[in-house]
Amino acid sequence: MVSKIDICNLALAHLGQEGISSLTQEDERSRRIHLFYEPVKAEVLRTHNWAFALVREPLVLLEDPSAPAYPYLYQYPADGLFVRKVFAGAEGRKPYPFKEVYRRRINQRAVQTPAPQAVAEYTRDVQDATQFDPAFVKAFSLALAADLALTLTGDEALCRLMLGRYSQCLEEARRSNMSEGFEIPPADSAFVGVR
Repeated sequence: MVSKIDICNLALAHLGQEGISSLTQEDERSRRIHLFYEPVKAEVLRTHNWAFALVREPLVLLEDPSAPAYPYLYQYPADGLFVRKVFAGAEGRKPYPFKEVYRRRINQRAVQTPAPQAVAEYTRDVQDATQFDPAFVKAFSLALAADLALTLTGDEALCRLMLGRYSQCLEEARRSNMSEGFEIPPADSAFVGVR
């Protein structure tokens, strides 16, 4: 099982840098990695349909605005990074159109759709690194290395190399998902992103 520190040290190894023992160390590398870790993780999670991060759950109805094309407004999933599809009901198979909106009156993001009893298929923000798929670990460490390359080494060529390796890694993950296939569990299932 991989840990957050393992991923950070893998990113540093891609850059030819020494590892760290903690993100709270009082040195510049630890501070930079700590700064970049969450935003880069969220970006990599959003760029691909990672099976371990994919969830299908009912949305919570907020209100019924008068917009006839999108009559239902639902709370954005609390752990959601990216809503990919919306269905009507737990057994729904045909995706409905939807849009993400921000409602100033209630001060929150929302999903607006014509789907009654909406169920969202979305990418969740996975916090526990032990749940990460090995392909995600590799892609995430390369993306983290790419973002850290300039700030830690000042080497633009190394940054481009890491970005290229990251892009290649994402393509391999996409091909792997297409050939393996995975099934999204039903909305009431306790499991998420099962291959």
